[in-house]
Amino acid sequence: MPSPALDRLTLIACVHTALENQPWAHTLWEGGSASFGRTDTWSDADLQAVVDDDHVPDAFAAVESALAKIAPVDDRLIVPEPAWHGHSQRFYRFTGSPPWLLLDFCVMKLSAPYKFNDELHGRPPVLFDRAGLFARPRPVDRLALETRLRDRLAQLTARLKFFGHFPDKELRRGHLIDALHWYQSIVLTALVEMLRIKHDPLRHNWGNRYLHQTLPAADAARLQRLMFVADPAAIPSHCREALAWLESLAAELAAMPSLANPH
Repeated sequence: MPSPALDRLTLIACVHTALENQPWAHTLWEGGSASFGRTDTWSDADLQAVVDDDHVPDAFAAVESALAKIAPVDDRLIVPEPAWHGHSQRFYRFTGSPPWLLLDFCVMKLSAPYKFNDELHGRPPVLFDRAGLFARPRPVDRLALETRLRDRLAQLTARLKFFGHFPDKELRRGHLIDALHWYQSIVLTALVEMLRIKHDPLRHNWGNRYLHQTLPAADAARLQRLMFVADPAAIPSHCREALAWLESLAAELAAMPSLANPH
């Protein structure tokens, strides 16, 4: 059985010890909520490592050997490759531990062109960095971001003009499941992204993640109310309010001198 003291910090220390003295391991840092100062009781251990290209399997082997000494692995999920981010990633659950006490371990090749070391992914706690990865973080191209945001705003606005009526159409048909689907996938999705463009432009496409910390409290509360439809009869009024908010947001954003540097 695992030690009753097993917790997130113990897992981090275990991985740190397993890799720190390996000559092929260059950088180890915490990602996820730790990069934004948002860890709490339910946070997992999110670790990312950079190693020599031919030592990716060795990194997993070293960590799994170290874990076996402190916490028997109950289950392991290997992300199929090629993963969306181009790296190798595994998740671990531990016998007798709560389901949220996961280890999320991502291993990157030293030659990989993009390693999440930019402002987009916050300010991560760095455990060691012999590669100097965080001594020279990647700058954000604000001009390119501005172009992307303007293009995305135009796409969202056009999409709403063509498809924003879909919830109402399905209600008229008596198709309540379809009406709710389009309300969520067309109207609310656009609303979330426009709010993110306004308040968190770097992460405009991060969906519903971290919205309570990202949005002003009043906007977060209003959005939460619009997201939860207790009865089909509420869909029309919710949709009207959301579309009106979207129209106001689109006009506000279009008039802003800069979307990439809003403050």
